[in-house]
Amino acid sequence: MSNEQPAPVPAPQQQSIPLQIKYEDMTARYANHVLLNTGQEELYLDFTSGIVIDRAAGVSVMPIHTRIAMTPSGVVRLWQLLGQAVQNFQVVQTNPQQVPQAPTPVEPNAES
Repeated sequence: MSNEQPAPVPAPQQQSIPLQIKYEDMTARYANHVLLNTGQEELYLDFTSGIVIDRAAGVSVMPIHTRIAMTPSGVVRLWQLLGQAVQNFQVVQTNPQQVPQAPTPVEPNAES
């Protein structure tokens, strides 16, 4: 038996790769409702602007304009980010900055 120790394995080096964000379709759509559906390995977020009543057919329709498929871990990150954003929004809404008051004029001393 030898008393040699195995050579230490060097730690993998992290590489810094620049990231560019490319916006291909910047059409913003208002979503008043979101429906959550689950699949085997993904969650689906279906966004709609609301319920539309079709009087001719006598039914209510909820047209889905956008579907996002995400992994469960992606949904957890989205949930955390949305929670932080709502907390920040609530702080701004519940603690508005105080409007500065006009200075009170100093009355001259009556004794002078």
